[in-house]
Amino acid sequence: MKSNRFLSAALAMALTLSGTSVALAQDDADAAADEPAAEEEGPLFPSMEHFGAVNAGELVLEKTLEEWAKEMVEWMNSPIDQNAVELDDCNVGQGDDVFFLQNTWIGQSMIQECTIPAGAYILAFPGGGFGFNTEPDETPEGLRAFGRQMGQFFNDPLITVDGKSIPVGPSAWVDPEPFEYMVPENNIFGGYPAGPVTAHFGGWFVMLEPLEAGEHTIVLSDDSLAPVKDADGNVHYTESTATATYDVTVVGGEEEATDEAAAEEEATDD
Repeated sequence: MKSNRFLSAALAMALTLSGTSVALAQDDADAAADEPAAEEEGPLFPSMEHFGAVNAGELVLEKTLEEWAKEMVEWMNSPIDQNAVELDDCNVGQGDDVFFLQNTWIGQSMIQECTIPAGAYILAFPGGGFGFNTEPDETPEGLRAFGRQMGQFFNDPLITVDGKSIPVGPSAWVDPEPFEYMVPENNIFGGYPAGPVTAHFGGWFVMLEPLEAGEHTIVLSDDSLAPVKDADGNVHYTESTATATYDVTVVGGEEEATDEAAAEEEATDD
C-alpha cells in the first residue's frame, strides 16, 4: 500500500465528519448549564454557528461534509501543474461556492494569499492522510486500517480565523469507505502510473461559514508524528508541526453592491 501525501495537517489523512458537533469550551458548557430549561426541545450547547462553522451533520449546498471532503482530497491531489501547494497558489482550481484551504507538508510552513468570493463557504483541512493500494492483493480493510493508524499521527489540529479559535473535535474527523480514485498524469506521487486505484483518506475537516467582505487571516496547524527511516532502514517517528497561513480577501457582496451604487449615483449626477 502506498501512503502518498504525508501532508502535515492538510493533505494526507482522511475525512469522516459524521454526526455531532465538537466539544465546546468549558465556559460555554457552564453557561449553558446555568440557563433554565427551555420549554421546547433543542441542543444543550450552542451550535457551531456560534464559532463561525457549520455543524458537521448539516448539509452545505445539498452535500454532506464527507462528500465535500472527498472533493477536496481529489483537489489536493491534483496534477503538479494544477496543484495549489506545488504552485504556491491557493486560488488554483477553486469553485465559487466552497473554497478549499489545506495545510502544507509535515515540518513545513507556508503563507499564501487568496481571493474568495463573498458568500462562499470555506472547507478547512488542518491535517490528515491519503493512501491507495499498489498491490492487487491489498484489501479495502487494509486501507481502512491504514487510515485509522494515520489518525494517530495527526493529533493536534488547530484552526483560527482572525485570531479566533475554531473548535476541531471528534465530529471533524472524516474517514469514509475506500473508493475508486483515478491517479492523474503528472501526479504528485513520484510518477506513479496513471490509472484507477482503490484509495482511502482520513483527516480533519471543518466547514467555515462565509466571511464578511474584506481582509481576513486564517491559520491551519497540526502537530504530527512523521515516519523517518535511518541508514539501516529502521523506521523512527519524529514530531513536527505544519502551519499554513492564508491572507484572505473576500470580494463581492455588500462591498461590491456599495461600489456599484456609488458608481450609478456618480453617473446620474453627471
